[in-house]
Amino acid sequence: MTKILDMVPSRPETEFPEALNMRRHFILHVGPTNSGKTFQALERLKGARHGVYLGPLRLLALEVYEKMKDYGTPCTMLTGQECIEEANARVTASTVEMLDIDQVYDIAVIDEAQMTTDSDRGHSWTRAILGIRAQEIHVCMSPNAKDAVIHLIGLCNDEFEIRNYKRKTYLKCEKKPFVLPDDVRNGDALIVFSKKSVLDIAGRLEENGIASSVIYGSLPPEIRRRQTRLFADGKTKVVVSTDAIGMGLNLPVRRIVFIQADKYDGTRRRPLEISEIKQIAGRAGRFGIYGTGYVNALGQERLDYVRERFDAPERPIKKVSLGFPQVLLNMEESLDVILKLWHSIEPSEPFEKVSIEETLFLYDQAYEKRDKIEGFGDKHVLYKMITCPIDIKDTYVVEQWLEYCQCYNADVSLPHPSLEFCGSGGIMQYETYYKELDLYYQFSHRMGKVIDTQWLEDERERTEGIIMQYLSKG
Repeated sequence: MTKILDMVPSRPETEFPEALNMRRHFILHVGPTNSGKTFQALERLKGARHGVYLGPLRLLALEVYEKMKDYGTPCTMLTGQECIEEANARVTASTVEMLDIDQVYDIAVIDEAQMTTDSDRGHSWTRAILGIRAQEIHVCMSPNAKDAVIHLIGLCNDEFEIRNYKRKTYLKCEKKPFVLPDDVRNGDALIVFSKKSVLDIAGRLEENGIASSVIYGSLPPEIRRRQTRLFADGKTKVVVSTDAIGMGLNLPVRRIVFIQADKYDGTRRRPLEISEIKQIAGRAGRFGIYGTGYVNALGQERLDYVRERFDAPERPIKKVSLGFPQVLLNMEESLDVILKLWHSIEPSEPFEKVSIEETLFLYDQAYEKRDKIEGFGDKHVLYKMITCPIDIKDTYVVEQWLEYCQCYNADVSLPHPSLEFCGSGGIMQYETYYKELDLYYQFSHRMGKVIDTQWLEDERERTEGIIMQYLSKG
């Protein structure tokens, strides 16, 4: 215990000595949704000699990739699911987890930085702010994250400037509560907080002759993109979505309607927080399309709850998520002991350590098969395996992951996933299969395996087509 206490950095910024030795300049773009802050940061990024965009979603990375190409800036897209490489690329559009901490950039953009507080993924934003090696760093965030980000910059003794933004379109909360399906209008986004609810609402709309697009977490990114395009092109009049819509997706939404005002956050069902309501509601009234955005909710009780909070001041972020320092992998103890000991040590304010429940779950799964896993005794190899981002609630995906742990060194490539082992049928079988295709890519990438890119591309496209058929049939 004493040894691990000695090894855990008391100052998280010291994990990144190269960045600490630089004199970085931060430009903080602070404002609500629909205020143009990310646009201004990208205007600077397009002139980079070697730049990077870091965001929360594959769809946002793709959006930036396409914008850079429109600007005439050669760009590569890199996410956990794929890499679209372009020769002589000057910019990489990426999800934040894919940041290469060893690269040196002239300009970097870190988007949606209020995510630093997220218990599952926030540590990736913290790592990016503390560790990115760039001379000029643009950080886009909602106002409640400003103090936390300034604190992180202060730890590194870097300089910063603040640019404040105001919303470009007026946002109005309607007085009369929404009635489903009678009050559905073109440009509505109906917000719920589970896949089942998305499909239920979309089914009800279809029964009433209303075509809708759907967006939810387990939907493959390319399908989400196609669904958003249908809505953007006016082929569907409504989008039914989870809170994924709040993460910077640029859709021509006229009105946000909260069909639900509470959500399950992984541990309990709770009412929406002010910051969540503001982030989602702010997607209404897309600048350049609508002069005013509207907000409503299903039923008077929900509308009263939303109305009280949608214009209320957000509480400043008090906690910043902190990830596991990989220097601890050099210790002699077993990996699970190291993880638990590290997690038990209280960090300094405002840091809060990332949840390690899923990592320990995968460790336990691997431990049961340790005699069949070559490399189980190498903590660096094992850590790569158990931090592979997968849906641990999907037993078929976990089984596929465990098979890869046991066979990854048997050949230059991993075996292809098989659809027949992904469930009993229906749309869920194909969603699971798509997750296994993602796992094939992720695990191969992590373990240095050769990826059968043409097969993967063909299978993804075929699976996407089938899922689209299910959605179009309701």
